[in-house]
Amino acid sequence: MSALIRLAAWGALIGLGLWIFGGLALRAAGALSFAGGLLIAADSGSLAAGIFAALGAVAWLAGHWLFAARNHFYRSPLARRVFLTALPPRLDPTRGWGIPNVPPERRG
Repeated sequence: MSALIRLAAWGALIGLGLWIFGGLALRAAGALSFAGGLLIAADSGSLAAGIFAALGAVAWLAGHWLFAARNHFYRSPLARRVFLTALPPRLDPTRGWGIPNVPPERRG
């Protein structure tokens, strides 16, 4: 029984850490991966570097999705535009909320 409680406690701790720091970590790692992959792909023409850049873009979007799910607004105008215009509406984590989908500093 003690092992089950320990496993549940570690799972809760890891889940809480991902919920709090996951958006920032995904956005930072995704941006670096995207930029690095593009630089390497432009220099060598490598398909693997292009795939690495695409995965970086997906990680960046996942970080913005997680941030928007927690805070009900997007951290960057680019992410807001992508989620509201380019992707299907069911992927928008801010849909259906009663507050506007803009950052607090722009609410006036």
